[in-house]
Amino acid sequence: MKVKIFRMFIVLAFAKALLSCNTESQLESEIKAIPLDVELIKFHEEFSNSNSEDLPKLKAAFPLFFPEKTPDSIWNSKLNGQDTIYNVLDKAVKEAKFDYDQIEEEVEDVMRHVVYYFPDFEPTSIVTVLSEVNYRQKVIPLEDQLIISIDTYLGQDHELYLGINKYQRENLNREQLPADVALAYSRLFVNPTFDRSLLSNMIYHGKLHYLQELFAPHTTGDQRFNYTPVKYKFTVENESQMWRYFIDNELIYKTDSKLLSRFILPAPFSKFYLEVDQETPGGVGRYIGYRMVKSFMENNEVDIETMIQLNAEDIFERSKYKPLQ
Repeated sequence: MKVKIFRMFIVLAFAKALLSCNTESQLESEIKAIPLDVELIKFHEEFSNSNSEDLPKLKAAFPLFFPEKTPDSIWNSKLNGQDTIYNVLDKAVKEAKFDYDQIEEEVEDVMRHVVYYFPDFEPTSIVTVLSEVNYRQKVIPLEDQLIISIDTYLGQDHELYLGINKYQRENLNREQLPADVALAYSRLFVNPTFDRSLLSNMIYHGKLHYLQELFAPHTTGDQRFNYTPVKYKFTVENESQMWRYFIDNELIYKTDSKLLSRFILPAPFSKFYLEVDQETPGGVGRYIGYRMVKSFMENNEVDIETMIQLNAEDIFERSKYKPLQ
């Protein structure tokens, strides 16, 4: 009798998984059919291939990249090959031999997903720039264009990144781009929280990462959270222990600002003040917040826009959240 029940359970579980896969496949086919054709403008190449005589034309076509307070002498020094830093960046990007057709395709795919979930979203052109390795703003979505700092995707071991903290350069890789674009877009739809509690900040970032996953479903968990694969695996496998630490120490409703640096903000590791800290990635509270939001959406008949507007405590109480491990 027990064997029959077990077999029935396996069959039901398999059928549920198969149905889920078919539903996801149908959804992706529907999203892929959304007509979308945006232009990728390689501004960094246009600038590199220009000279001082072209400066007025460049300024007219791309006013955003030429602040009025910056004298023309600065731009002319770059155009004439006299700016050493610019020369090094330009050479490094050329040597990277990026497949810009593939980049355009990947970013368009993210945009299609955004359009599917938020039909009022207007796709824009994609513009690549050299940002002097501004790794804190790798992707910037504006009303009329999506700016990509192409010099932040040369690979974590690139010599230009050697002065950057290891945990910050670990995801300066080309494969990271779709996840970065998806996260940048998610911030357009989720308002920052003014509640200083740990729970509120966990849920805020959980909403961001939940949308990020919807916008870029083919990305991996480590890419979405800017973790190494090893540290992401550790986070998943130790979710239960981390959650127990928050509960046992009554942290989730506390408003101590130090909790943000310990468990939310980017850092080499999270600070439980335990021997295991060095094995953790920074900001594990963001991952647990994502798991809460995902659990909420799985256990409530609520549309995405409604979820975004709900406060943290409401989401937490209705999420039926349980750690995986």
